[in-house]
Amino acid sequence: MRILALDWGDVRIGAAISDPDGKIAFPLEKIITAKGAVAEIKSIVSDLEVEKILIGLPKNLSGQEGESTKKVESFAASIQKEIGCPIELVDERFSSVEAGNKLDDAGMNQKKQRTIKDNIAAQTILQQYLDTKNN
Repeated sequence: MRILALDWGDVRIGAAISDPDGKIAFPLEKIITAKGAVAEIKSIVSDLEVEKILIGLPKNLSGQEGESTKKVESFAASIQKEIGCPIELVDERFSSVEAGNKLDDAGMNQKKQRTIKDNIAAQTILQQYLDTKNN
């Protein structure tokens, strides 16, 4: 089963896709801008034969939901209405931090990180999900 993971943001939406067997997550090469995101995601779902969409649900450190959580839930509802693909909201705490650490470890400067960090965060969300489902 091919799964698309999304790391929602006000400006950019990070995206990653699983292999067809649902074992390995890969960051997408393109950046999805928040404006027009639903149409872009619909195209990705169709082109890559996605069967499920994961969306990172932001929570604070104590697990409480905040304003961003409401925005993500609204975004998920828009995707569900337009695309109809099954959607699962998953905890995304620390995914952006982990993505930044990976890119720092790779020696990438902050300016270059901005262009791919969201997709790496989505890859982190997806890989963690796949690892729990495949064990």
